[in-house]
Amino acid sequence: MSLKFPISLVGKRGNDVPFATSLYDSGENLLVSIETDIPANWNDNDTPYNAERLEIGTSCTNIGSSAFRYCSGLTGSLVIPDSVTSIGNYAFTFCSGLDGTLTIGNSVTTIGRSAFYRCSNFTGTLTIPDSVTSIANYAFRDCTGFTSLTIGNSVTSIEGSAFYRCNGFTGTLTIPDSVTIIANLAFRDCTGFTGSLVIPDSVTSMGDFSFYRCSGFTGTLTISNSVTRIGGSAFGSCSGFTGSLVIPNSVTSIANYAFYNCSSFTSLVIPNSVTSIGGRAFGYCQNLTTAYLAPPLANVGSNAFYYSGLTTVYAKDAVASGWTLGAGQTVGGKTGVTVKDWTDYPNI
Repeated sequence: MSLKFPISLVGKRGNDVPFATSLYDSGENLLVSIETDIPANWNDNDTPYNAERLEIGTSCTNIGSSAFRYCSGLTGSLVIPDSVTSIGNYAFTFCSGLDGTLTIGNSVTTIGRSAFYRCSNFTGTLTIPDSVTSIANYAFRDCTGFTSLTIGNSVTSIEGSAFYRCNGFTGTLTIPDSVTIIANLAFRDCTGFTGSLVIPDSVTSMGDFSFYRCSGFTGTLTISNSVTRIGGSAFGSCSGFTGSLVIPNSVTSIANYAFYNCSSFTSLVIPNSVTSIGGRAFGYCQNLTTAYLAPPLANVGSNAFYYSGLTTVYAKDAVASGWTLGAGQTVGGKTGVTVKDWTDYPNI
């Protein structure tokens, strides 16, 4: 007699599989066929932690929170079928044995908090389908085996630490126009991305440490005209960005260490919408020689340009704003700077 439940788990004889401990195939493998949704905390009740393969059937619509948490014996690829609409919090946390590809079906709308946290051995491309609207905190943190990332065109928020330390990603990163929030630590330590990065017009907030130590970027950084705040260390140690950094006129504040150690930028443009530049915001930007600063001097943090390569500043209404024209000035903690009125700036 066969018993039926939401998924198929395949493991060797002796695994503690709930509900069907006597159902074997000719290869001495234990099969459990489950045809309803996977409940939350299913693994708290004799889940086969040593099961070797997981197959999710097409009758399943929901994978509950912590359903397969700590099932580290699962191996191979994982396919979330199109029938599934939600993947709960911690659903596959610490399933570090999964060492094939991950396929997320085209009906999933929610990927929960820490859903695949420390599933470190997945390989190939991670594709977030167009059906997904939110990628929750820690959803793919420490998934270090993926080699590329595609984010679907319906995602509106990339929450805190969503891809933290996914350092296997290579190639370019495309943020779709649907995204409005890139939260704290969202891509921290994703060191393999290359090329240029465009923050689209839809994004309004860049969280603290959102791209911190993403050192592989080798092209330009474009921040579009909807971002109002650039968080602390948001691009800190993104040492590969090149060319000019232009802050859009939607931005009102640049937090502490926002671009600290972005050592390859050569020039900087900051509009008069910016009311504050935090401490060491551009510290150790050693190739940064020229800055065009619309805000008055009082709004530049005392160490904003600490140990940068800054030699020349063009300031809006320099004298009226309290700037002193000429060489030998100290600007944001950087000494020996020449201050000129911005009307002399050659590229504006």
